[in-house]
Amino acid sequence: MKNLKRCFLWLDDHFEELFLVLTLSAMTILIFSQTFLRFSIRKTPSWTQELAQFFQVYFVYLGASYAIKKDAHIKITFVGKVLPSFLRKSFEILGPCCFIVFCFILIYWGIPLCNDIRKFNQVSAAMRLPMYIPYIALPMGGIIMSFRLIQKVLETVSKKDNSSGI
Repeated sequence: MKNLKRCFLWLDDHFEELFLVLTLSAMTILIFSQTFLRFSIRKTPSWTQELAQFFQVYFVYLGASYAIKKDAHIKITFVGKVLPSFLRKSFEILGPCCFIVFCFILIYWGIPLCNDIRKFNQVSAAMRLPMYIPYIALPMGGIIMSFRLIQKVLETVSKKDNSSGI
């Protein structure tokens, strides 16, 4: 049980980082090899560009989750700084809650989209990969971003407000 908890804590701390490093490395290798082959032997595999594009889609959604975790998204801090201290925490919670609504929209519309694509057996042009696999990035990204946003809201709610008025 202790090892399982340690495993989940490690995943909570490093999942996005590991995934981002692996996908960025894979994209770099794929694009470099395609470019090298194009200019050296004038022949490239058709699947490299497609796979790199699919990796990029997942990279974007997991990168957004990582940015939430590191609190690196662009936000308006001026308004929060001029608010009285009793309103400041509410304002800090409002932003992530609006973002959670966006994530729930990604999940709500992304799951039926994946199901429709799966139902019609759409496949990618070069790799013949079922197209619902790249589209799973939408609801998956929404779920992981929601998880990180809920963590941020709970962190904000639980922290003590040590600042004075204006």
